[in-house]
Amino acid sequence: MSDLSKKNKKEELTKIGIPSFPLACSNLNEKAVEKVNKFLPELHEKTRAFGSENTQTTLSMMTLTMLNGHSPYRLLRQILCEVERRKLAINDQQVCYAKTVDKISSLINKEDKTRIEEIRLRSMIMSQDTVEQKINGAFKDIAILIDQYENIKKHHGIIDWDEEAFEREEKLFHVRRGFELMYRNLIENGTAHASTIEYNQQFGIYPQVCLLETMGYIKYSQQKIEEGDRLHCNDLENFLDEMAVKYLTNVDLTCQRIFGTKDIHNYDYMYKTMQNSAR
Repeated sequence: MSDLSKKNKKEELTKIGIPSFPLACSNLNEKAVEKVNKFLPELHEKTRAFGSENTQTTLSMMTLTMLNGHSPYRLLRQILCEVERRKLAINDQQVCYAKTVDKISSLINKEDKTRIEEIRLRSMIMSQDTVEQKINGAFKDIAILIDQYENIKKHHGIIDWDEEAFEREEKLFHVRRGFELMYRNLIENGTAHASTIEYNQQFGIYPQVCLLETMGYIKYSQQKIEEGDRLHCNDLENFLDEMAVKYLTNVDLTCQRIFGTKDIHNYDYMYKTMQNSAR
């Protein structure tokens, strides 16, 4: 069979097999089959836009901020994790794709195919198309993650970073997180959860101080709302930032009490790539 004939044959099979279903059974509901085959091409085409797991908005605003808040280094690390997960998925999908292509190539060239082989061929072509969508979706996710990676670095003035730079910001993050959990507890049921109290103690924040500071902010924000102000969540984020800076040294005091030193990091163990490392 000539290359042109092979190409035409595959296009014909693709047209039949995608997006219509290859039917190998009888006694089907003809009305339902007719409806599906009529609208499946449009649904199939629209599905191509959603080969990724989430929308760009959900990926940026929810996936990256989950448990990370607005911490720039935490967001950067989460981006690395999300990209790595999709890289592994692409690797797996590429193997699946290559195997499917090989099977299609060997079967499409076969003369006098049986009915089962024809149906199997169409099924594999549909699978190939689905895998292509998944691979494209993963690449699209990685692309938008890289966009946000660049945006975060630019917005926060981060020229370069590594594990050392990340660790230097961790204490600040955890103090901020303690106040954030307290705020959520008070909004939810008016009292601090035991887990939030423990979290604050672990990082040197006196639970009652955290409680009173947060209650004071809630009272302030409630008054502003009653006066007609339409507060933005940035107001809350600013409060959390202020608390993190105000009580940051509490973490050092706790480290000193437990370990005898406020510097609990061993930078010799860290993977450092920054040209202008602090050490």
